[in-house]
Amino acid sequence: MKKFILFLAAATLSFGTLSAQGWAWGPKAGMTLSTANGFANAELKPGFSAGLFFESVACNWFVIESDLLFSMQGFKVDGENTDTSVTLNYISMPILGKYYLMDGLNLQMGASFDYLIHTGAKIDDKEVSVKGMFNKFNIQLLAGLAYDFDFGLILEGRYRYGLTQLTPDADDIYSGMLQVSVGWRF
Repeated sequence: MKKFILFLAAATLSFGTLSAQGWAWGPKAGMTLSTANGFANAELKPGFSAGLFFESVACNWFVIESDLLFSMQGFKVDGENTDTSVTLNYISMPILGKYYLMDGLNLQMGASFDYLIHTGAKIDDKEVSVKGMFNKFNIQLLAGLAYDFDFGLILEGRYRYGLTQLTPDADDIYSGMLQVSVGWRF
């Protein structure tokens, strides 16, 4: 619980650093396709993400953005005799730089700091407990491409690759996620 409170404090501080001059915020929602890189036979699992973003304009070609999102991640494993689906729900805080290439087109690079709030698994439609099998914190590198329209609409796609292992017991298993989102800037 202490780590979660520290995580929320860091999120609040990052939002508080937005300058009074040239900042914006808005809602964001989208679809996720995630997997477990390094896990044999792991396949993409669809999910969704939703939350808020805050951004501060550093100059006319660079913006710093911080999101606070609920993010469904996980993976599927289709075996010869069994099908397994693992759900990992996170509170996710990406912090990134947006480099404007031209007009509203921007390249995004940064990191995401995720806190695991719920785990679940199904093996052949039977619920199985996986509590404690996954690390509570996950750090991911992210890169993406987005277009910010003048009237407020934002369309973006990001890929996130885990730097921390998904499980404390297995080596070389990292998260991977493709995220496609729609947002609105106020």
